[in-house]
Amino acid sequence: MVMKLLKIILSFLFLMSVAGDVLAELEINEVMANEPGGNVMLEWIEIYNNTDNDFPLTFYSLKIGNDIILMPGIRIFPYEYVVFCRKLISDGASAGFEEVWGDGSGFWGDDSTTEYYRAIELSSIRLTNSGGSVELDLALQTVSKLTWESDGIDGVSWERYLPGDTAGRQSLDPAGSTPGKINSVTPLPYDLALQSVIAEYFGDGISRIGVIMLNFGLEQMPAGELSVYYDPNGDGLADSSDLIAIIDYPQTNPGDTIEFDLYFEFNDVYPLILFQLPPDNRMENNVRTVTAFGMKYPPILLSEFLADPQSDLATEWVELRNRSDQAVNLADWYLGDEIKYYPIMASDPIAVPEIIVEGQDYLVLCKDKAAFENYYGTSVNVLEMNSWPALNNDGDIIKLRDNLDYIVDSIRYDFTYGGNYTWARGEEAGMTERWGRSVEVGGTPGRPNEVYFQPVSSSINVTAEPNPFSPSKDGEMMIEFEVPPGENMTIRIYDTKGRIVRTLVDGLPAFEGRIQWDGRTDGGRFLPIGMYILFIEVAEAGQYKQTVVIAP
Repeated sequence: MVMKLLKIILSFLFLMSVAGDVLAELEINEVMANEPGGNVMLEWIEIYNNTDNDFPLTFYSLKIGNDIILMPGIRIFPYEYVVFCRKLISDGASAGFEEVWGDGSGFWGDDSTTEYYRAIELSSIRLTNSGGSVELDLALQTVSKLTWESDGIDGVSWERYLPGDTAGRQSLDPAGSTPGKINSVTPLPYDLALQSVIAEYFGDGISRIGVIMLNFGLEQMPAGELSVYYDPNGDGLADSSDLIAIIDYPQTNPGDTIEFDLYFEFNDVYPLILFQLPPDNRMENNVRTVTAFGMKYPPILLSEFLADPQSDLATEWVELRNRSDQAVNLADWYLGDEIKYYPIMASDPIAVPEIIVEGQDYLVLCKDKAAFENYYGTSVNVLEMNSWPALNNDGDIIKLRDNLDYIVDSIRYDFTYGGNYTWARGEEAGMTERWGRSVEVGGTPGRPNEVYFQPVSSSINVTAEPNPFSPSKDGEMMIEFEVPPGENMTIRIYDTKGRIVRTLVDGLPAFEGRIQWDGRTDGGRFLPIGMYILFIEVAEAGQYKQTVVIAP
């Protein structure tokens, strides 16, 4: 009994001695507490051996809150990083560490570029987002401790700044963490970092990109050049053929910050733009890739809407048009009115889990799909929304917000046309920012708009071509017109004896647009060769006459 007690005492004294030797040498180096995407199985803790010696972890334990976790009987080698994760390999139900921080093969250690350090599963790890601590203990003594006091950013780890520090700092690495390598917040001699690169839509196809550079190192950094590239493959690698610009920056001392805005006019919809600094001691923060906004942004626009359905058309609807050549997923897009926004999602999200608008295609959003198809048929691409912004007949605003929280389009109207005529947007060059009344009753959902535009001219201006024209050869005359506002507009064709032979517009509110005349009378009979009078009148605003000729 005495010998057994003596052995226990000697073992305890030995452990106390070992503990004294390794204090501040084995470190809780990094903690992922606020895991990416809210998947708690992606929590992990990194331990670093900051010595020339290797240590067995047999008698060590982790203390997380009130929980004690015994460490596995492995040795941690000199200057080695070891990650202990809640789940190592994905199982189909939830992602594991290897899927996110490895190559996703389902095995750890088979890829030397991403899986060059040891990762070991400790399924009993439970970390708190809002604040907490992790201790590494040996023989009742705390060897290392790392704490955090807030949620931090989703998917961004807490890193140790220097050996012996206990307060964690949010990772500055573009990936959000640095498992298996030196912490991004640990200072190195020469380290000029791209701390932040943020793109904003400035309008008219222009991106404003705000850049913040920080001398995070211990030494002065010389002046240099920031290179800007297109990154068409999204691989984060600079190619000289994709160089856009070179930006000069000045010399910086430790702790200095450089901030500036850049303005670019890019091609495409969402171009990937890569920023790269010259090499230094920490290459990870020398490159940033940002999604910018090109000349074709936004890809989705409001195209047409009906706010006051009448008679047998019993649902409001709003049409969207994808003006780009690539499909757009409307996840996290919103349709709104003057009061609030409503997510663009199906009334039955299980049956329609995702909403995609193909390039150069249309999508109609409606309150009642059955009522819509009862009037228009089933050939239109239509989605009944889960909730609907009721549109006011006497005026409202319709807003479209994208997944980047930009209001990409809006239309304010002060009245509706009645009679199931829609508000429609011009689609021809030079007319895409103008709205007017649909030519057809019910509009043109699912196909190109035909629009009579609201008049803005102070006089009547007309172009009739070809003139002369031959119904048997040219086919038709196109009459394009701009008129002043007015309550009553007529467009007629007269013969040389002053008789009305064709009425093209009769008593409608004034509008701008184009109308075709095929050389026929109101009764459908072809008129003989000769001269005729094109007559346009807007009551109390003006008249216009022009000779037109039907040729053989």
